Parts: sequence; structure tokens; C-alpha cells
Amino acid sequence: MLWNQILLAYDNSQQALKAVEYVGQMFNRVDNVKVTLFSVYEKVPGPDMEDTHFTSQVRTRISVLEREKEKGRANMEEAKKHLIRMGFREDQITLKYIEKKKSVAKEIIDEVHAGGYGTVILGRRGMSNLSGMLFGSVSSGVVGNLTGATICIVE
Repeated sequence: MLWNQILLAYDNSQQALKAVEYVGQMFNRVDNVKVTLFSVYEKVPGPDMEDTHFTSQVRTRISVLEREKEKGRANMEEAKKHLIRMGFREDQITLKYIEKKKSVAKEIIDEVHAGGYGTVILGRRGMSNLSGMLFGSVSSGVVGNLTGATICIVE
């Protein structure tokens, strides 16, 4: 794993936006840095469902999930543009937007291992348990289960 292969977990929260700022300030002048903006979206069920008295409610929820998915993609594009404005070249930034199959923390850990990232940067968010009070639920899941990479939590 290489330190200059950075996975930047992004969910459009205030903390994630601060993490983008941090990456922009710390690494914008480092030529060999590669940043992957990584985000996870909820599975959107298919519209081919049987008509029942719940169908309209389900279709409404599907519509909301589809809008959230597209908004997430647009937000990632904006984060990429911000990094470029801060001095990154476009070829240094990759977007990876995947459907959630596990917990977000596990998706991040799997991506770190699959992609050979040496540095993980994420914002602190949420308070699900004692370690969550310090780091946030996703952050604590990553910190507690990821080995072999440097983890940076931005608050």
C-alpha cells in the first residue's frame, strides 16, 4: 500500500467537506498523489413491482432514493471540481460511487484493500456508541477494523 494513494470517503456532510479541504491543502502540490473520492449509495429497488395498496408508498420511496443517488453523484463532481480549483490536476482524481451491500465502514475497508490505498481520510460523523462519541460510527468502524493503512479523521 502506498501513502500517496488516498481514499477520501465522501458523503457530502460538513465533515466530509472539511476532509476535502484538508486533502486540498495538504496534498495539492504533491505531484505523485492520487485521490479517489469514494462514496456509497443505497440500493434503489426496481420499479417492476406488483400493484398492492403499498405500491404508491414504495414508488415514492424509490423516487426519493433515485434523487438522493443522483444528488450524491453531483456532489462528488463538485468536490472533484473543488480539489481541481485547489491545485490538483484532473488526472490525479478518481470518483468511485458504489451501491451499498454492507455497512459503509466495511465498504470503505474493502475498497482500501482492493485498491491498495495507503491513506484513508474521512470526516467524523454521528455518535452511535462510546467510540462513536470520539470518532463517529463509520469512522469508528474503519478505525477499529482497518489495518495496513494510515487513517486520518477530520473534524
